[in-house]
Order: sequence, then C-alpha cells, then structure tokens
Amino acid sequence: MTENQRTRADASVKAGNYQEGIAIYRRLLAEHPDDDSLVMSLAWACEDSGDRDGALACLERLLEKELTGTVFTGFAFDELVRIYRAESLHEKLCALCERVVAACPGDTSLLFTLGDACLRADKTGRAIEVFEILSGMEPDAPVYLCSLGTARIATGHVREGIAAYERAALIDPEAGHTFFDRLGQALLRFGHFSEAEEAVGKSIDIDSGNPSTHCSLGDILIGQGKVDDGTRAYERAIGLDSAACGSYYNRLGIALMNHGHRRDAAEAFRKALAAEPGNPFYRVRLSAAYEKEGKGESVGEP
Repeated sequence: MTENQRTRADASVKAGNYQEGIAIYRRLLAEHPDDDSLVMSLAWACEDSGDRDGALACLERLLEKELTGTVFTGFAFDELVRIYRAESLHEKLCALCERVVAACPGDTSLLFTLGDACLRADKTGRAIEVFEILSGMEPDAPVYLCSLGTARIATGHVREGIAAYERAALIDPEAGHTFFDRLGQALLRFGHFSEAEEAVGKSIDIDSGNPSTHCSLGDILIGQGKVDDGTRAYERAIGLDSAACGSYYNRLGIALMNHGHRRDAAEAFRKALAAEPGNPFYRVRLSAAYEKEGKGESVGEP
C-alpha cells in the first residue's frame, strides 16, 4: 500500500497536482518519519508548488541528519545552497556554509562554497581568509588563486588581486587566456576599467580566436565611453562566429543601453533583428531603444 501511495504522490506532482502529492507525502512521512527520500520528494514538491518555506523546512530537517551522520552526504546542503543563491539569501548562505565547514573541517569543496558565499555577501575579508587557506592547502590549484584575486580586488587591493591571477596563469599556461579574461571581468565589476582592458587584451594576445573575449573587451571599452572601439571589438567577435551574429549584436545593444548610448544601441538591436527576424526579444529591445531615444517609432519588418 505504501508503494502504491508513493507512486500516486509522484504521479500527482509530475502532473502538476502539487497539493494532492504533498498531502500524500505528508501522510507517508507521518508513518515513516525516517525515510529521507520522502522528505526530499516533499521538499521538491513544495518548491515546485511555490512553497519555498516548506521546501526549506524539509531541507533543514535533512541537513540536521547529515551533520550528525558518520558521513556527510551533502544532498540537503547542496539543495539549500542552490535555493539560497537563487533567492539571493546571501546572509543565510554564509551562515549555512560556516556551520557545515565547522562540522567538516578541511573539506576543500565546502571551503570553496563558503568563500564564494562570502564574496556574494560582500564579506570580502572573510572570503580572502578562506581562499588563502585553500591556496595554502593546494598551492598548485589555479581556481583558488583566481578566487583569491577576485576577493582582493573587491577590497581595493588591485595589484595583489592581479598578481594572484598572474600566478594562476603561470601554473596553468594553457588556460592563461581564460584566467586573464576572468580577471578582466572581476576588474570591470569593481570599476577598474583600464586594468580590465589590459587584462582582456592579454587574454586576446594568448588566444585571439575566442569571440566571447572580444565581446568582453567591447563591454570594457564601451564602459569607458569608447563606443567606436567597443563596437569594433564586437565586430571582430562576429567575424569569428557569424552564425551567432544576432546574439552578439543583442549583447552589444544591451551594453550600449546600459551606458546611455541609445542611438547606437538601437542600431545594434536593428542588426540583431535583421539577423533573426523572428526573435521577439530583439524586437522588444529595439522598440525600447527607440522610445528612450525619443523617436517613438514602431518596429516593422527589417
């Protein structure tokens, strides 16, 4: 009978009959309170139905068991991290990670999640501490150096942050273009435009065939008011991947709009729509660009 009820609950949830499925899961849990798979199924059903608090309650119940078990499985922890990130609950995410790291010291994966959580919550001092610990534990791991570099840039220690990324590139030269591109994004995020331009330029020097890196350079140049140079960077990306020109022109338009260059943005969106006439998002963005420019034009077929 229990298996039949479980199958019915699963089918109800799959069909979108969440309340029926949730009610069955709850009845089954009252009879089998130690069945963790039921708790997880109830958590997913609650989340899918929009009951975030119900989902969190289930996951927190499972987390308590994970923390007291002989082996930390982390299933509930991973789900809680996912939800907290999606909901931008950064303080809760930090508290969760601190608690789990304290219970499982020395686990590099958990420490990395904590460091990332601290960056999201603007707890950059703590993030630096965590990434320094990780870099000490695994000095040849470039990913920890890159994260340490980002944390240092966030605190205003730009030279130290750049140096961490450069060390990562020395450890793994084949991935150097990726590290310098990521460095450029970190510098751009915190308003260091000229340093960001230099970093992405190094990435392109190493590998000039990556379209997204040219787009990154375009974003940085546009952020400095160098619209023509930024547009040319995007054109180089399109030259490398003409099949995706619509998406590149759309991204260019968004970058231009974000920095108040509405006329140029409208032209970029017009080109995006010409490349993909059936894309409704490009049409909406083109209309919005015209409206903000004061033209009030309707968008017909390109």
